[in-house]
Amino acid sequence: MKKKICLLYLLVFYYSAIVYAQEGGGESASNRLGQILRLGQKTGIHLMYSTSQPFVLDFPGEVWTMGIASGSGKYDYTYSDYNSSTGNTSTKSQSINFSLSELNFRFYIGNSFNIPFGYANYKISYPDWIYSGVTYDIDYSITQLNYGIGNEWTYDWGGYLGIDWYQSGNILSEEITVKHKSGTETSTTLAKAKETSTDIEAFSGTFVVTFGFGFGGGEGE
Repeated sequence: MKKKICLLYLLVFYYSAIVYAQEGGGESASNRLGQILRLGQKTGIHLMYSTSQPFVLDFPGEVWTMGIASGSGKYDYTYSDYNSSTGNTSTKSQSINFSLSELNFRFYIGNSFNIPFGYANYKISYPDWIYSGVTYDIDYSITQLNYGIGNEWTYDWGGYLGIDWYQSGNILSEEITVKHKSGTETSTTLAKAKETSTDIEAFSGTFVVTFGFGFGGGEGE
C-alpha cells in the first residue's frame, strides 16, 4: 500500500511539473533569488528516501542552493530462519529502522537544470535480528558522497518542485556494530550477523522528488 501511495505522489508531482512549467518554471532562477528559505519533503525511487521521507530545509540562490535533510522510518518484512540445534524452520518478522541526515548543494546550469551533490550519513538498524536461534542487535552506519542530475522549478506563487532523474554515491566510511543478546553464539551465527549489514552498498535511486514552499522578501530582480 505504501509503495502504491508513493507512486501516486510521484505521478502527481511529475505531471504538475509539466503543467506549471510554462506558468512559473521559466522564471525559476529569479524566483529562487527572491526567496530566503524553503521548507519541503523528499521521496522517490530510492530505498532511504521512500522509507524515511525526510524533511528538507533549503537556502536557495540563483546559481547555488544549500540545504539540509533529516528523516527516519521503518520497514517490516518476514524471512525463514533455520535453527540448526533443533532442525526446525520458522518464519520470523523483522523490522529495519532507517534514519538519515544530509548536507546538500545544487549548482544550476541555466534556469532549472542542476547538478545536485552532498554529504550524507545513513543509519540502518536491525533490532532483535535472529539467526539459527541466536538474537542480535545490528547497527550499520554509512557516510556517503551523493551526486546526480536533475531539474527544479520554482514558481511565482512560492512553491517549488525538483526531480533528480538519477542519484548515486560513493561510500566514504562505514561502521558496523553487532551486539549479542540471547542464544548460543557460534562463529557461524556471528559471521552471518556481520554479513547482513555488509551486503548494503552505496544508496542510489531514480526519480527523486523534492517539493515544498519558499519564503522570502519578494520577487527576484
